[in-house]
Amino acid sequence: MGGKGLDFKHKEVVNIKDGRRLGFVQDVTADLETGMITSIIVPRK
Repeated sequence: MGGKGLDFKHKEVVNIKDGRRLGFVQDVTADLETGMITSIIVPRK
């Protein structure tokens, strides 16, 4: 996966159903074997 996971950090997350801004990505967890993202952490305000 290299440094690509860092591309998600500090990106804004928006709910696609209602357009609400949920916050910014604080952390990303990935399965190192498959390279798939398993979770995205967005802290509450």
